[in-house]
Amino acid sequence: MLEEYHRKRSPQHTPEPFSGSARVGSSGGGMFVVQKHHARRLHYDFRLEMEGVLRSWAVPRGPSLNPADKRLAVMVEDHPLDYANFEGVIPAGNYGAGPVIVWDRGAYRVTDPPNDAVGGVRAGKLDFELHGFKLQGGYTLVRTRGGGARASGDKPQWLLIKKRDAFASAEDDVLERRPRSVLSGLTVEEMRTPAALSDAITAELERLRAPALKAPFAPKSFPFGLARLEREPVSGTQWLYELKYDGVRALALRDGRSVRLVGRSGADFSASYPEVVLALSALPCERFVVDGEIVTPGADGRPNFQLLQRRIQARDRDEIARLALLAPVLYYAFDLIVFGRFDLRGLALEDRKALLRRMIQDEGPLRYLDHHLGDGRAFYDAVCAAGLEGVVAKLRTAAYPSGRTGAWLKIKCPTVGRFVIGGWTEPGGARAHFGALLLGQYEAPGVLRFVGRVGTGFDEDALRALSAKMRAFAVDASPFRRPRAGEPVPPRGAHYCTPAMVCEVRFSEWTDDGALRHPSFIALAEDANPTQCVYQGPRAAGSDGARAKPSRQTQTALSDIESRPSNPIRNLPNDSRRERTKASPRGGGVPAETRRVKVTHPDKVFWPTEGYTKGELISYYEAIAPWMLPYLKDRPVVLTRYPDGIAGKSFFQKDAPDYAPGWIRRARIYSEDSRREISFFILDSAEALAYVANLGAIPIHIWSSRVPTLDSPDWLLFDIDPKGSTTAQAVRVALATGAVLRAVGMRPYVKTSGQAGLHVMVGLRPGYSYAQARMFSELVARLVLERLPGAATLEREVGARAGKVYIDYLQLGEGKTIAAPFSARPYPGAPVSAPLRWNELKMNLNPARFNIKTMPARMKRQGTDPFLGVLNDPQELEPALAKVESVLHPG
Repeated sequence: MLEEYHRKRSPQHTPEPFSGSARVGSSGGGMFVVQKHHARRLHYDFRLEMEGVLRSWAVPRGPSLNPADKRLAVMVEDHPLDYANFEGVIPAGNYGAGPVIVWDRGAYRVTDPPNDAVGGVRAGKLDFELHGFKLQGGYTLVRTRGGGARASGDKPQWLLIKKRDAFASAEDDVLERRPRSVLSGLTVEEMRTPAALSDAITAELERLRAPALKAPFAPKSFPFGLARLEREPVSGTQWLYELKYDGVRALALRDGRSVRLVGRSGADFSASYPEVVLALSALPCERFVVDGEIVTPGADGRPNFQLLQRRIQARDRDEIARLALLAPVLYYAFDLIVFGRFDLRGLALEDRKALLRRMIQDEGPLRYLDHHLGDGRAFYDAVCAAGLEGVVAKLRTAAYPSGRTGAWLKIKCPTVGRFVIGGWTEPGGARAHFGALLLGQYEAPGVLRFVGRVGTGFDEDALRALSAKMRAFAVDASPFRRPRAGEPVPPRGAHYCTPAMVCEVRFSEWTDDGALRHPSFIALAEDANPTQCVYQGPRAAGSDGARAKPSRQTQTALSDIESRPSNPIRNLPNDSRRERTKASPRGGGVPAETRRVKVTHPDKVFWPTEGYTKGELISYYEAIAPWMLPYLKDRPVVLTRYPDGIAGKSFFQKDAPDYAPGWIRRARIYSEDSRREISFFILDSAEALAYVANLGAIPIHIWSSRVPTLDSPDWLLFDIDPKGSTTAQAVRVALATGAVLRAVGMRPYVKTSGQAGLHVMVGLRPGYSYAQARMFSELVARLVLERLPGAATLEREVGARAGKVYIDYLQLGEGKTIAAPFSARPYPGAPVSAPLRWNELKMNLNPARFNIKTMPARMKRQGTDPFLGVLNDPQELEPALAKVESVLHPG
C-alpha cells in the first residue's frame, strides 16, 4: 500500500520516514494526525491509521469546527505510520518540497460503520470521533460524486465535515487561533529556520553572562530543587506563586537525539511517557535540562492522580502507546536549568522562566507552568477553593535551589468535609480507646455509604471522649449499606454504633473507589445533623457517571487560577532584541506602561450616521472605566465584535484569543453546553476595556455571578423587554415591578438596557442559587402581571405578546448574560446601558439620550452611581418571600 509513496520519494534526498512502526490501532480506530504543509500551496494533510498505514487526504483549507463548512479533502497516497511524527523541511526538488509541522494528533474512533474504518472508506462514507489536542468530537468523511475527481488529477475527492456536537463552533477559527505544532511548538513558517529560537536564547544567556556547564551531562549532576513545607501562605513582591500539581516530578534531559525523563529516585520514566519524549525531541533546541511535573487531567480538567497511576503502572509497550494517544499526559515545565553550553542554575528564577516560556508553546503534551504575581493569600485561597493540592511560592530572584531551602515554599490546601461516625476499630500499639473511626455519608435517606476510616488527628482527650460516646451508642449491626464491587469495605472485627455523631475531617482527595485519601480528624461537629452529610465522592447522585463532578464554584476557581495571570513574561516574543519588562507590585504585577494599548485604525467609522469612530469608542470606555469596573470585577464577559462598525458583520466571542496580552486576566470555565473549557476574559482595568474595544467589541455582556462563585448570582434580574410594544409601556411595567419589590420589603435599582428595554435589579447576599433567585423572580413577575394584565406578559415569543411588555426573569441563569452597566450598544446613536434614578423613569423616557458622548459627563456631574446598590446593598430573599406568598396565597 506504500508503493505510490515510495515511488514519489527517495530516502537519499528527503528526511521523510520510509518505514512503519508497531500498530496501536484496530479496525475501529487508531491514530490520527493533521499535518500543516507549505508546499506549492499551504494545505493540511489529514491522516487516519488503518491497515497498517496512514490513509491520507489533502485538505486545502484545513479542518473546521463549523458544521456549515464542507471542506474539500482530496485522497492521496497512503503514508507510513512513522510519518505521523514527521516535522521538518522537504528539500527543494523533491515531491512536496516545503516545511511540515504536526498541527494536531491523537486518537480516532469509528462510529459508522461500527468498528470498520476500512469498510467505511471503501463505501465512501466514514463517521468518526477525534480525540486530539485541537480537534474533538464527531466528523464525517464522504466521497463526492460526478466528474470532480478529474479536476484533481483523477484523485478521489471527499468532503470533511464537522458534526453538530458540543465541540462545534461557527465562530472559532481554530486554524487561525492555534497555528502552532503540537510537538515542536513552531509555526509552519518558523520550521524553515528552526534554529532561530535556540540562537535567540543563546544570545540572551550570553547577555546575562550565564556560566558554562562544567558538570557531566547526566541526571546525577542535577539534584532536584525541593520546597520546604509551610503551614501558611507568604506574601510580598519578592515572591511569585505557582500551582502545586499532584503528579510525578521529572527532569527532562535532552542531548541531541537522546531524551530522558528521570524521577527523583533516579528512575528513568522515558518509556512510560512516549508522547512527552516525542514532544521534547521535536523542540528546536538540541541540549537542555528542564524541571517539571507529569500530570494527567481528569474529565473536569483538574489533575487526577488516580488516572495518572494507570500510566505509572503500565508496563506493556502496546498498552502504553495506546494510552499515550487516548489519554496523553501533560508535562508542566516550570524551570530551565541547562541550555546548550550554559548552566542556568545561578540565574534569577524570573530569567530562567522567561527563557523557558520561549521554548514551550502550550499546544501539545508540553505546557509552561505559569505563575502569579501579587496577592499570595488571595491566590492560595482561590487554589484551595478549587480543590487543588496547593501552592508553591518561589523567590523571584533566587537561584535554582540545592536541596530543600527557603527559596521555594510549598503550602498545601486542606479539604474539609463532614462525615457520620458509624463505628470504630480496636486500638493498636501504645494507643488506647480506639484505633480509627469508621466514616460514612448518606447516598439517600437511610442509606449510609462507608467511605473509609480516619486514625490520625486525635489527642488523648479526644480519644477518651469519642470512645465513651461511641460505646454509649454501640450496636451489633453495621449501619453502613453492603459495599458493592470496587467500593471500600469496613475492616473485619470492627465495632459499630448508631450513626448519631458527625465529625469534620481534613483529607487530600477522593479515591476512585469512593474512599478518603490521607484523612485526618479535626473535631466533632456537635450541632450537625447526620442526615445532611450527603455523599460527595465519585458516582455521587447528580454526577455524570464515572467521577464526582466538582461544583461550578470549584471548576471556576480552578479555571481562574489556571488562567494566564497578570504576568509580563507570559507572551515574550521570540525576538531577543526586546527586553523583558520588570513587574511592579501594583497594577496586577504589570506596570501601566506595559498595559498601554496600541490603538489600530482609530479613525474607522463605527456609527455611520453620527460619524462616531472606533477611537471615540475606546475613549469612551477609558473615560467610563472608574464607574464600570466595579460591575466587571471577577465577572466573565462575552463580547460581540464589530470589526467594521455597526453596519458590518459581527460575531460573538467567548474565548479569549491566544494572541491577547498576558496581563489581561482569563478564567477557564467548563461549559455544559459546549462540553469544553472556555477561556473568558475578565476585564479588571481601563487598559483591558480599551484592548477589547480595539478588537471592535462594542457591547460587553456580563455574567450575573463572579469567579469563583459562579453558582450563586449577585442579583435578581427583571429584564423588561418591550419588543412589539413601546418604551413608555416598558417604563410602566418597570415602575410596577419596582413597586411590587418595595411592597415585599426589597430595594430595587433600575437601568436602561441600551435599547428600548429596562433592567430592574436587586442585590442579593451571597449563597443563593440561580434556581432560588429565579423562583422568587417568577413570583414577583406574576404579582406584576396581576397589577398590569393589559400591559405585561410572561410570553417569551414576540408574536404571542399581543403588544404587551415581556417580563423576562429567565435571563438569570448560569452562563446567561446581560449588557453590563455603561456598556455601549451597536445601535444608531451609540446608546449605552445607563443607570437611572427612579425619579428619572418617566413615560417620555428616551434611552438614546444616554450615549457614549453624554454618559461620561453625566456621571461626572452626578458624582454617584444610582445603580451601585446591586453590588453594595445585598438583600435576603426569605423575609420578602414570606410576604410574596402571603399576597399570592392570602389566608
